[in-house]
Amino acid sequence: MLQGFRGRWTAPIVLIGSILLGGCAQAERRQDPLEPFNRQMFAFNDTVDGAILKPLAKGYVNVLPTPVRNSVGNVFDNLRTPTTIINQFLQGKPGEGMRDIGRFVINSTVGVLGIFDVASRSGLEKDVEDFGQTLAVWGVPSGPYLVVPFIGASGFRDGAGDIAGLFTYPPTYAEDEFRFSAFVTEFIDLRAQLLEVEKLVGGDRYLFIRDAYLQRRADLIRDGEADESDPFLDE
Repeated sequence: MLQGFRGRWTAPIVLIGSILLGGCAQAERRQDPLEPFNRQMFAFNDTVDGAILKPLAKGYVNVLPTPVRNSVGNVFDNLRTPTTIINQFLQGKPGEGMRDIGRFVINSTVGVLGIFDVASRSGLEKDVEDFGQTLAVWGVPSGPYLVVPFIGASGFRDGAGDIAGLFTYPPTYAEDEFRFSAFVTEFIDLRAQLLEVEKLVGGDRYLFIRDAYLQRRADLIRDGEADESDPFLDE
C-alpha cells in the first residue's frame, strides 16, 4: 500500500501523489527507532492493498467517468473543510478561518453540497489544516514515525490528531450504514487517484514514502515557508 498521507483518517496513500506531482524529491531521513516494526506493517499494508484496495480502485475508475470521480472528490473535500476551519482558529489564523468558512458556505450551497468546487473558481483556494498540525504549532513533539496497520504513514502526534479529527468530520455523526459507505467511498476514491502516480515510486519504497510523508508534514506545519533547520528532528 502506498502509505503517504496521514492528514485524512481514510487516506493512507494519497499524499505521496501530491508530493510526486509537485516534483518533491526525497527528503532527509528522520530517526526511525521503530523501523523493524514499521517495515513489517508496511509489507502487511502492501499485501492488503494488492489483494483488496487496488482492485477496487481499478474497478471504480473503470465504472465511473472522470467528471463523476472529480465530483465525488469535491464532496469529500468539502466535508473535510470544517476540520480545516476549526484548526485555522486554533492556530491563531482567524483570517484564514473566515475565508474557509466562506469557501464552505459557497461550495455547500452554490456548489450543491460540494459537488462543484465553485469557491476555487472564485479565488478561494483550498487549505488543509488538521489537529496534528495544530498540536505541532502548540509545541507538541511529533514522536516516532509510525506505520499503522490498514492506515499507513503516521506518528504519535499525528495519530492523536486523526482521532480528534473524527469528531469534526460530518459523516461521523451519520447513521451507521451511511457512515460506513462514506468512509469506504472516500477511501476508494483516494486510492484511485494514485493508480498512475504510484508507478513513479522507485528504490526502497518504504524509505521513499516515509521521507516524502515527513517532508510533506513539515511543509504543512510551516505553511510552506522555508526552514533552514532540520524539520524532522524539530517536529
